[in-house]
Formats: sequence, C-alpha cells, structure tokens
Amino acid sequence: MVTPLEVEVLEEQTGEVEAEGLLITYRVVGVKIAKVGEGYAVSVATEVAARFREAPSPPVGVCMGGGVPYRPIRFRVVKLARAVVKADGRVFDVYVEPLAVMAAEGFVTPLGEPCVAISTAVGWITRG
Repeated sequence: MVTPLEVEVLEEQTGEVEAEGLLITYRVVGVKIAKVGEGYAVSVATEVAARFREAPSPPVGVCMGGGVPYRPIRFRVVKLARAVVKADGRVFDVYVEPLAVMAAEGFVTPLGEPCVAISTAVGWITRG
C-alpha cells in the first residue's frame, strides 16, 4: 500500500557544481515522501541556476523551446544539495547529487544566463 505523507521542510542547503567555465547552483524546491510497505519513497524537485565565470562570447540564440543542441560537459561537485524534512514522525536527510551536466554552448536564457541542464540522483537516510 502506498500512502502519501505530509512533509515539513526543516532545513535546506544549496548545491554547487563547477563545469567548464560555469558556476551552477541547484537547490531542492520540493520534497514528496510516500510510505511504501515498511519503507519510504522520496522524490524531489530541483531548481537550477548558472552563471558564467568569465565574460562569454556573444550568444547565438536563446534556449527556449526545442532544437537547442545540449552536450555533456565535465563537471566537479563542490557541494551537494541537501534538505532536512520531517514526515511520519521521522526526520529525513535528503541528498541530491548531479550525475550528468549538459550545456548549450553559445545559447543563453532570456535573462542572459548560460543554458544548462543537470540529471540527478536522490538519496536519503532517516532518523528517529
């Protein structure tokens, strides 16, 4: 039986990634937890922002809609994103780690930020 639980966010920590001239930050903006049998299933929503470390070359386009060529880029995790939440009388430490980072070279968002996407994995431990 799957039972959705009410979740209370106690603490958040923004994650940081360095990738080929970019500084990427990502944070947990939503956590959902469900009781599944004797265990739990946890899912998160993240928000990603990026900025250039140096002045970029003039953009070739805006990354809105389809057809923007993203490519995988090398990256280094500086700090994992983390959220501490409470559900079902327990405290969950939820960690989000990037597995892949992609960028659309030469493209920017309408706000002038680099176009990036990250793929993440979620892990958690429970207390109490």
